[in-house]
Amino acid sequence: MVVQKIKKSFDEVMYEYTEWPDDDIPLDDLNFISDRYFKALEFCRSKDVLEIGAGSSIAKKEISEVSNSYTGIDICKDNILRISEACKDLQISFSVDNAEDMKFDDNSFDVVIALAMVYYLDLECFLKEVKRVLKPNGILFFCTSNKDVPGFNKAPGSKKYLNVYEWNTLLKRHNFSVEFQGSFPLKSFMKLGYRAKVISILKSFFIETFGLSNLWKKLREYSKGSLVKIPRYLADFPKYESNTSNIKDLNDNKNKIIYCKCTNLS
Repeated sequence: MVVQKIKKSFDEVMYEYTEWPDDDIPLDDLNFISDRYFKALEFCRSKDVLEIGAGSSIAKKEISEVSNSYTGIDICKDNILRISEACKDLQISFSVDNAEDMKFDDNSFDVVIALAMVYYLDLECFLKEVKRVLKPNGILFFCTSNKDVPGFNKAPGSKKYLNVYEWNTLLKRHNFSVEFQGSFPLKSFMKLGYRAKVISILKSFFIETFGLSNLWKKLREYSKGSLVKIPRYLADFPKYESNTSNIKDLNDNKNKIIYCKCTNLS
């Protein structure tokens, strides 16, 4: 009997891979979440904030406490239903919306944050929409994985990743002033080129040769550290020094995470 594999919709993938409080995840992933939200909070103080790809309830209480207003959108209806229930006691707004064609008026927000999700989007459409809804001199703050780091893996359902050089070119073309920071520098006893080659060989061995994709996934998760529960509040996240530094080399291939502050010049 042939079992046909049913392809999941994009909404289903987004719901499945959204991290929620009390979920068990690798410690490294928890540190990524903590780092990006603590950085985002600094841009939200006394501002009208839009979060694109709001995902789960993580950090919503903290953002609502420091911002002038908070609006969150997500393309996944189930995420919005769940997050609306989880945050019903907060004075914030959620809705289902498409980041490539948003319902908001022009010049609606001081700050737009988009954390670990830009690679799911048509970036040309996304940046045009962000420009439209941002006020003059407003800030777009986002983070993304650095595709040039050896061992990089795409997220399920993702469209396209850019490296620092490509982001710089694209954002300047859309008339943003850009500042890049790198975080979570790769630590390895091997030179980067050799490490990438070893990872490629192992991945080919497990997936392409023997079709053991689930085992490969488990081994990668194990390499990230032990599983821990996601806390409900940012104050309860473990403290972690991410070694953030300004990126001067647009060919950066050492920092796992790229942070970008983009100022709207028009």
